[in-house]
Amino acid sequence: MKSKTTTFNQSLNKEKCINFFIRYGYFIHIEDGKTLILRKVGTEFTTSGEKSPKELSMLFKNNETVVSLKYDTFVLFDTGDLHEELNLISNRITTNINSLV
Repeated sequence: MKSKTTTFNQSLNKEKCINFFIRYGYFIHIEDGKTLILRKVGTEFTTSGEKSPKELSMLFKNNETVVSLKYDTFVLFDTGDLHEELNLISNRITTNINSLV
């Protein structure tokens, strides 16, 4: 399944992003240079997909940060929850952008 992606026109601070997303149930999977991959464990598989494990990746560039979200498991079809969760993540980042730069 293809990941959902959004871009912020600011370079966010990687350490601040780690601390921020740990509060929302994510944990560090890979931290390498300008790339950060966080995972969130799902508690059960549902037809809505909301409890499926997810992978949040962040690419920190000079003038922007690219945020992608995908399922961390095999999924037959997208129920729309991935897009909804990425919107929620984007809103959280936008609301707290000053503390994440």
